[in-house]
Amino acid sequence: MTFWEHSAELLSRLRRIFYAFIISTVVVMLLPISIDFSNISLSNPFYQTIASTLINNLQKIFLTEGVELVPLSFFAPLEVYIFISIVVGATVSLPVAAYELYKFLSPALYEHEKSFALKFTASFICLFIFGLVLGYLYVVPLTFKVMLMFSSLLNLSPIYEFTEFFSLVGMMLLICGLLFTFPIYIYLLVRAGILRTEQLTKNRKYMYGLILITISVLDPDPSLVTESVTIIPIIILMEITILISKRVEKSRQLAK
Repeated sequence: MTFWEHSAELLSRLRRIFYAFIISTVVVMLLPISIDFSNISLSNPFYQTIASTLINNLQKIFLTEGVELVPLSFFAPLEVYIFISIVVGATVSLPVAAYELYKFLSPALYEHEKSFALKFTASFICLFIFGLVLGYLYVVPLTFKVMLMFSSLLNLSPIYEFTEFFSLVGMMLLICGLLFTFPIYIYLLVRAGILRTEQLTKNRKYMYGLILITISVLDPDPSLVTESVTIIPIIILMEITILISKRVEKSRQLAK
């Protein structure tokens, strides 16, 4: 294929990714979950969408009773609604994006490279989703509970800005998802011969200490509660990664 044919193929793939993202976002934004025809008015919509249900559930799960979220502008609820719809739409359309990019690159790859690309993509998506789920179920709720506990100790009114709350939730969930993809990069460095498993095993305490410091800097919780919840599964994944990397090194030595 010529350069222009490659460009046309890439644009076609990107167009499909964009369509998948737009369709997913619109579905999250407009698809009704429950319909109530008893109270139909402009001020009280007669159905709940995926986005509105998720926004309400996030407040119930992450905030304790008595906490009040206040929108400081007229556009704050709309901004949060669009933000949540875009984030969920992007997450739902992620497998489509990965598939389209793989189909674009696959003609230039050997069979073993195609197999590795599929495994890498699947591992990245699974670990990212695992991080999101762990953050949603444990890390983010614990962080807010600890932060609210400090507010009560200082006798502060539990009133917070509506938009800031959801921005913080989105940032923390994204960080959780990305942190759990860290073992993949270690595996790639070992596979490329840049790192050795011997270096990892000798310096694992420094590596885990650095990860813990990174989590502490990124996480607004000043205690070590959420850090402990996050670092333990990361250590388990890293130890599994080291074992797999050792097998890669042994196979490489046998091949020589």
